[in-house]
Amino acid sequence: MKLINFATRSRLEYLSAIFLVKQSAGVGIPIQEMASKFLSTQTVKATRGFAVQTAAKPAATEFSPVPREPVKTTTLSNGIVVASIETNAPLSRVGIAFKAGTRNEPAGKEGLVHLLRMTSSLSNKQSTQFSLTRIINQAGAALTCTSGREHVLYSVDATRQHIDAVLSKLADAATQQAFKPWELADNMHKIKLDLAAVEPQTQVIELLHKVAFRTGLANSLFCPPHLVGKHTPDSLQSFVAANLRSDNAAVVGVGISHDRLVAYAQSLALNPGKPVSVIPSKVNAGEVRVDTNSPLAYVAVATAGASLADTKSMITFALLQRTLGTGIPVKYGSGAGSKLNQAVLGSGAVSALNLNYSDAGLFGFIAAAPAADAGKVVSAAAKVLRTASVNDSQLSRAKAQLKADLLMTQENTGALLEELSLQTLLNRASTSADLLSTIDKVSAAEINAVASKLASAKLVVAAMGSLSNVPFVDEL
Repeated sequence: MKLINFATRSRLEYLSAIFLVKQSAGVGIPIQEMASKFLSTQTVKATRGFAVQTAAKPAATEFSPVPREPVKTTTLSNGIVVASIETNAPLSRVGIAFKAGTRNEPAGKEGLVHLLRMTSSLSNKQSTQFSLTRIINQAGAALTCTSGREHVLYSVDATRQHIDAVLSKLADAATQQAFKPWELADNMHKIKLDLAAVEPQTQVIELLHKVAFRTGLANSLFCPPHLVGKHTPDSLQSFVAANLRSDNAAVVGVGISHDRLVAYAQSLALNPGKPVSVIPSKVNAGEVRVDTNSPLAYVAVATAGASLADTKSMITFALLQRTLGTGIPVKYGSGAGSKLNQAVLGSGAVSALNLNYSDAGLFGFIAAAPAADAGKVVSAAAKVLRTASVNDSQLSRAKAQLKADLLMTQENTGALLEELSLQTLLNRASTSADLLSTIDKVSAAEINAVASKLASAKLVVAAMGSLSNVPFVDEL
C-alpha cells in the first residue's frame, strides 16, 4: 500500500507479539510476567544508528498548531518516488528508502544487509566518519539505517531549523557508500555484538522464516555467524549497485514541505539499473528444533497467511489474530479476551502471530513456557489455532482493537516515516479511511471461512530452548 497516513506495515504486516520475560535466578525459572507488544524492530527489521542530545527546543510560538496536511507524491523522471506529509511540527524526519532487503541477498552472501546497517555511520565517498558524526552532533540530529526482508531505509531526524544542515549527510550515507576495508575490519565487533544480543524469541522467528520460505524471505535479518568477516567491499558495492537504484527508491518526509523534498530528491546521485529478479515466495511445511540450555522453550507455529497484495485478506487475518489474542493488553490482567491465553491457563505466554510480505504471509502463534509446561502449552495453543472461530461479539471487540491500533500509530512520526516509505515502495494507494471502511465490512462468516482452513493446514514449526517436552510438527 502506498500513501497511507499511518503505520500499516508493522501493524498489519507484522501484527505479532513478542514477550518480555522476567526471570529469577535458578533452574526451572517461572514466567513472572509476560507482556505483549508488537513485534520488536529487531525481529521484523533491524536498526543501526547513532543519536545525540537534541538541540535546544524552539519557542512554542515559532510553530502554529495547524492540522496535518494530506500526503503528497511526485514521481521523478529517473523513477524516484517522493512522498511527504507536512505535519507542521517542530521535528522533521526525512528518509531514503530502497525496495531491497535480505530477500535480495545472493546465495552464499547472506548478511550483506546487516553490514549495510553497520556501515551507515562510517566513512563514505563524500564524508569521513568524523565529519559525519560532527555535523550530526552539531545539529542535534539522529541518523539511522533500518532494514527488513524487503526494504532498506536511511533516515535522519532533526528540528525543523536544522534539517537542511544534515540532509547532505543523509544523502552521503545512502548513496555514496565507500566500504573501506580497514573500517569494515575495525567495526566487525559490532556485528558480533548484534548477534550476541539477539533474544531467543527473535531467533525462533528467524528460524521460522528459514524453514517456511527456504530461500529469499528465509534470509535472516542478521549475518550468519560463519560469514562474519567474510564479506568484501566488492561484494557490498555489487549489492548496492544492483539493488539501491533510482527506479527502486523512494524519498519520504514527515514535517517538511513537499517542494523542498522534491528538490532534495532531484539532487541525489542515484541511477536507474536493471531490475533484479526475485524468486516468488511459497510457504513450505517443515520443522526446525534447536536445543539449548535455557530453562524455557520458545516455539513458533505457523501456516500460510495473507500477503500485502490482498488488503481484504490481510485485514481478515489481522482481525482473526486479535480474536485469538495478542497477549495481555492490561498489565497484571488475566487476558480474558484472549483465547490463546485462556487455553494455556497461566502455564506460559502465547500470542497470535501474523506476518505479511509482498507476496506471502505467515499466520499462527508464538509461545514461551518453562520446559516442564512447554508440551501442554504448545498443544493447547495448536488446538485453539486448529479450531478457531469467531462470533459477532468477538468480532466487534477485534474490530475496535484493530482500529485503535491503526489510528494510534499516527501519533508516532517515526513509525509514520517508515510506513510511508514502505507504502510508497509497494506502490499501492490506500488511506486510513479506506482501511477503516474495509475493517467494518469484514463479516464473521468471512473470518470463519479463513479460520476453517487452519484445521487442515500444514504447519511450520520452529522451536528453541529446552525442547524435551515440545511436541513435533506431526503431533500438532
